[in-house]
Amino acid sequence: MSELQQGEQPRTYIVTGAAGGIGGATVKRLLATGANVLGVDISQRRLDTFAASCSNMPGRLATYRADLSIEDEVRAVIACCLDTFGDLTGIANVAGGMIGIEAASMDRPLADIGLDYFRRTFQVNVDSAFLMCKHAEPHFVAKGYGKICNVASLAAFANRPDLGDTAYNPAKAAVVALTQTLSLLLGRQGIRVNAVAPGLVFSPKVTETFGGAYVDRHLGYTALGHFATVEDEAEGIAFFLEPQSDAVTGEVLRVAAGTR
Repeated sequence: MSELQQGEQPRTYIVTGAAGGIGGATVKRLLATGANVLGVDISQRRLDTFAASCSNMPGRLATYRADLSIEDEVRAVIACCLDTFGDLTGIANVAGGMIGIEAASMDRPLADIGLDYFRRTFQVNVDSAFLMCKHAEPHFVAKGYGKICNVASLAAFANRPDLGDTAYNPAKAAVVALTQTLSLLLGRQGIRVNAVAPGLVFSPKVTETFGGAYVDRHLGYTALGHFATVEDEAEGIAFFLEPQSDAVTGEVLRVAAGTR
């Protein structure tokens, strides 16, 4: 963990999907180092509840409600961070996921994938990351430094059943391609762009939704015999945001307990 040294200015981050499992763990991981964090989520209610759980942490947390598929709202997020903290060091683009996920969502027939659902899945997962990167770029270029970590998924590689569907998997593959493209495009301006690809992260809600047989099947795919936790995912994201990864860009780190 990259602790703040005496006299060093706090690093400042934006974390999207901040009130969710991986996003929330990432916020807390960064706050623990004394960083400033703007936590962004589409739900103000969830943000308020989450913020209360961070009240005693060393870093400073501010929150902002936004729909990151809307460009004007993304502009407002960047402006809020700069107005609140006066700086921006890095972004964790965690927001995303499958829309209306239920037990029947995984590997649903192609005939059941509507165009509206397909497009909305890309908006939530790809548009949000693209817009955040686009509107952070001018600040990072002016500063000569910036860190971006996008959150993809093992579903991007479409090499396991029960990981997603015909909308979600291509959307996460697009997040990987966006990461690699931006790493080359922005690298000479001092901007590093990497991604974490989580495997399945089982919360009690996910276990209840999909059932014990689903959990057991995916446990059998792991090399370690257990699943990665949201805290494990947060460590991978923090690595790409903090100074120790300054020589790394364009990479995708699978944090999936050895599931390939």
